[in-house]
Amino acid sequence: MLANEKNDLLYLLNILECIGKVWKYTEQAANAEELFALNEQMNLNASLTLLANIGENVSKLSAKLKQEYSNIEWQQIKSFRNKIVHDYVGIDLAIIYEIITQDLKVIKSEIEKIIYDKINNKIFDIQELEISKNSNYYKYVNFKEIGCF
Repeated sequence: MLANEKNDLLYLLNILECIGKVWKYTEQAANAEELFALNEQMNLNASLTLLANIGENVSKLSAKLKQEYSNIEWQQIKSFRNKIVHDYVGIDLAIIYEIITQDLKVIKSEIEKIIYDKINNKIFDIQELEISKNSNYYKYVNFKEIGCF
């Protein structure tokens, strides 16, 4: 799909889904060292892939949305994706853990606000959101927290 404001809903939902999965995969780790050791690094590797997916979805969002919600560090999120993909061995686990436990909370909240605003302003299609809500694909998106239902 091309970067278009009408397509932004699915990219934002994908970001929320990735965040939910990252938290599911890391909930047993109390710190970066535990995350590294968890399931022989399987949970860490899955989480890094999901963090990269978040950056990929950000790169597909429309310029209009990113400009309208410039309080979110879109470029930083995309740059972090590039770091994960291209400099895997240079990643600091303490920073990853901080992103997972702190930064994703802020991003999630901001994404939910965007969806809520865009639904209420009739930019996003409420029917598309309803279909997504009933889809098994978005198992880790809490649609009630978005506030549209």
